[in-house]
Amino acid sequence: MSQYKCTITFIQVPSKLEGSIHREAHDDAKCLISPVGLRPATSLDSVRKAVTKRSQESWTRMFEDPSYKGCNFLHLERLDGDALKPTYINGGVWLSPVGGNLLVAVRLFRCILNHAPIGSYYERFNIPEPLACDCGFHRQDRDHVLLSCNKHKRKANWCPYYLKDVVNFLEENPSVFSFRRPQGVG
Repeated sequence: MSQYKCTITFIQVPSKLEGSIHREAHDDAKCLISPVGLRPATSLDSVRKAVTKRSQESWTRMFEDPSYKGCNFLHLERLDGDALKPTYINGGVWLSPVGGNLLVAVRLFRCILNHAPIGSYYERFNIPEPLACDCGFHRQDRDHVLLSCNKHKRKANWCPYYLKDVVNFLEENPSVFSFRRPQGVG
């Protein structure tokens, strides 16, 4: 029995080459069913989808473990009452509501991870900055900023259960969870 050495070379071709021979080859290749994996007649696309699905399920399972996400993570809900779960689809769960606004996204992630320039953060990491809030409250933490600080605008009886509400709060209060500029900078 003879052995054959075969190689496959993949070449990245920009999609703007519509109508070219590359596009025809791409369309032909999409129609092929290649025997890959444990089951015959499995396409590369179906293998990719299966791997993505397993990765997503694993990530979701890990995310449900409190030791994985830590004790400082802000738990938010979907409108139907279920907890938000991680995904990469359409920019992911936490990124899509900010609509591409990088400044709001950064402040949102600081809020969700409780890794923001506030008194409790300074205390946790032994940073020599004031622990009290500018409003006079003795210890500035995420809950104080979101729920009761009178320096920030919020709707009456507002509570940060939903991601979109937190994003709206951050948009209305552009200094929340922002670093202060040192004097003489900017």
